[in-house]
Amino acid sequence: KGSIGKVGLDGKVINNDWVTGLNAPKGLTLTKNTLWVADIDEVVGVDIKSGKITHHIKIDGAKFLNDMTSDKKGTLYVSDSQGKTVYVIENGKPSLYLQDLQGPNGLLVYNNSLYVLDRGTLYKAGKDKKLQKVSEGMEASTDGIENVQGNEFIVSCWSGVIYYVNADGTTEQLLDTREDKINSADIGYDPKTRTVYVPTFFKNNIVAYQLQ
Repeated sequence: KGSIGKVGLDGKVINNDWVTGLNAPKGLTLTKNTLWVADIDEVVGVDIKSGKITHHIKIDGAKFLNDMTSDKKGTLYVSDSQGKTVYVIENGKPSLYLQDLQGPNGLLVYNNSLYVLDRGTLYKAGKDKKLQKVSEGMEASTDGIENVQGNEFIVSCWSGVIYYVNADGTTEQLLDTREDKINSADIGYDPKTRTVYVPTFFKNNIVAYQLQ
């Protein structure tokens, strides 16, 4: 019974059920005119202009598909948090890309490398698929990742913590809403306004923060 809503940058809901017919949609990524959605054990493609579902890509063996990212060529990457793997989808065909992780979630293609959040640690995987540790010691429920500038990132944790990851791998805690039991799930970032969009999940709202 999952759906995708559309919300204006002014915070007003445009369409709460812009796309329906999904199960439990999570990570999103956009390639040209197609919005790709991780939906439990498949990746669903949506035409961005019409809001109609155009593709269903089933991933055999997937348990809990979570975040998505894509590169300039349109190659898709999707994490399977329960399966402890990352899949790649090229020309509509999925295959295993990374395995034997702890619980991968947030993914980001940046500067020809795939960045992977895996239970408190941020890794970078080059074309050889070898993992290089970028930053560690974050709260274990690392969820979303966005690039700010250079090799600096914003990382959210499901539990309610948001970090700024510096280029040298050190981290600064920007937000902690754990005591208020407010989650910070997969984030969005607008570089033009330096706005971080944080879905609170169970609180049923989105909070926008200005990055200073």
